[in-house]
Amino acid sequence: MPASWDPRVQMENTNQFFKSRFQEFSFVAIILLAFIAFYVETDIYTPSFPEMVSYFKCSEDSIQMLLSMNFLGLCLSSLFFGPASDAYGRKTILSIGLGIFMLGSIGCASTDALNWMVLCRFLQGLGCGAIVSAGLACFFDVYPPDKSSRLVSICNGVLGGFMALAPMIGSWISIQMGWRANFYLIAILATVVFLSTVALTKETLPPTKRTRLILAGVLKNYGAILTNFPFMAHTMIWCLMFSIVIVFIANLSLIFVDYLMVPPGVFGFYQTGVMGAFFVGSMSGAYVIKKWGMVFTKVVGSLIYLGSILALVLLCFLGINSPILLILAMSIASLGCSLAVTIYFTFSMTHIDERLKGSAMSLTQSLRLFISSGMVWVAARGFDGSVRPMTLLAIFCTGGCIICYALLYRRKQHVALSTQEIAGQL
Repeated sequence: MPASWDPRVQMENTNQFFKSRFQEFSFVAIILLAFIAFYVETDIYTPSFPEMVSYFKCSEDSIQMLLSMNFLGLCLSSLFFGPASDAYGRKTILSIGLGIFMLGSIGCASTDALNWMVLCRFLQGLGCGAIVSAGLACFFDVYPPDKSSRLVSICNGVLGGFMALAPMIGSWISIQMGWRANFYLIAILATVVFLSTVALTKETLPPTKRTRLILAGVLKNYGAILTNFPFMAHTMIWCLMFSIVIVFIANLSLIFVDYLMVPPGVFGFYQTGVMGAFFVGSMSGAYVIKKWGMVFTKVVGSLIYLGSILALVLLCFLGINSPILLILAMSIASLGCSLAVTIYFTFSMTHIDERLKGSAMSLTQSLRLFISSGMVWVAARGFDGSVRPMTLLAIFCTGGCIICYALLYRRKQHVALSTQEIAGQL
C-alpha cells in the first residue's frame, strides 16, 4: 500500500505541506474566496435586470443572454480544466482560469455595448470552469477524506449564505450606486483572488502524480470515470438530492406568490427558510463530522431528507396547501441534503485514482449543472400552479437515490474505499 494513501501519513504530509498556520489559513481562505466570487457573480446583478434593459434599450430576452452565455462558458471549460489540472498542476490552471475570469469581470464593468458584455460574461464562465474543477481538487490533494469533507461542508455553508444574501446586496448596490457598481465589485473581487492565488498559494499536485494531456487519454480517463460504478452511484445520489433543493428554490415564487397568495413582501422570509436551512446544515455538518464521523452524518442527513420528502408527498396528495407546512418540509429537506451531500461527494472521490481527481471533479460539476438545469426545466414545463409536479419530481429523484444506494450497499461500496482496496487498484 502506498504510504500517501495511509490517512495517518497523509495527515503528517498535510502538516509538512504548510510551513505555518497562516499559510494553511490563507490557502483555504483564497480557495473559498474564489468560490464566493464564482457563486455570487450572477446572483448579485440579476436584480438589476430591469435597469439594464432600460440602459441598453433592449428586450428582456437579450438581457437573459448574460445568463445563458455565462452558463455555456462554464459547461465548455469545466470538462477541460479538470484534466488540464491533472496534467499541469492545480495552481497553474486555477491561476489561468482566475485570470480569464478577472479579464471578463473587468470587461463587464467597463463596456457600454451589450454584445461586448455578453462576450465578457462568456469569458467569466470560461474562467469559472477552473474554479469548480481545480479549486476543490486542491483540498483533496492536501487533506484526508474526513477533513476534506469538513472543509467542503463549511464551503457549502458559506456559499449558501452568500448566495442568499447576494440578490439583496446587489439590489441595494444598484439602488444606491447604479447597476454597474455590481460589476465593479465582482471585478475587484476577481482581481484580488487572482493576485492572491498567484502570490500566496502553493502547488498541491506534485509532478510525479500528474498525467499527460492528450485527447485520447482524456477521453479514456473520462470513460474510466463514467464506468466506475461506486463513484458514479455516489455522484448521482448527491446530484439528485441537490437538484431537488434547486427545484424548490426555482419554483418557490411561482407557487407561493401566484398559487398560495403569499404577499411578495413576506415571500422573502419563506425563501430564506430553504437557503437558511442549507446554510445551517452545512455549517453544523463540519462539527457533526468531527464529533460523530462521516457515516453518522451521512445516515442522519439522508434520513432527515427522506422524512421531509415523505412529508411533502403527504401534504401534496392530502391537498394541504399550508405555506408554513410546505416551506417547513422543503427547509428540512434542504437541511438533510446539506448534511448528506458532502459525505456522498467525499466518498465518491475516494473511489477515484489520485491522478484523475481533477477530471473527476470536472465531471461531477458538469453533471451537477446538467441535472440541476434539466430538473428546473422539467419542473417549469410541468408547472400547473400547484406543488404536485415538483413533488412528483422529488419522488422520482429520491427513488433514484434509493436505487443507487441499494446497489452500493449490495456491493458493499456504500462507504469510503478502504486503504487496502485503494492499494489494490493502483
